[in-house]
Amino acid sequence: MARNTQNQRVDAVNIFADKRAPRGHEGSVWTFKQFCEACDTPGAESIQAVLAASATIGFSLYARQDRRLHRITLNDRSVIFRTIEQALDTLADVPHLAHEIAIDTTNW
Repeated sequence: MARNTQNQRVDAVNIFADKRAPRGHEGSVWTFKQFCEACDTPGAESIQAVLAASATIGFSLYARQDRRLHRITLNDRSVIFRTIEQALDTLADVPHLAHEIAIDTTNW
């Protein structure tokens, strides 16, 4: 019997994204660019940043709009921050983002 000797790359960030997701109605996946554009759309429902904390990975970024929770990606990978400071520095540049940022510590 032939044995598979090739190491397959495991993308743990995306495989376990659904297990780390904060509670809420599942929305579509947004790229970071779509996230910024949605925040800057006149008359749109307010968008809140949600950080899902994980002791092993860091903080995954989600967006909550109109009771829907959207996972945010960049280059087809979940947006992950190692620290709160990194998240705040990045989110400071997102126009018209809701003033409150939620941190879900369910998986901490």
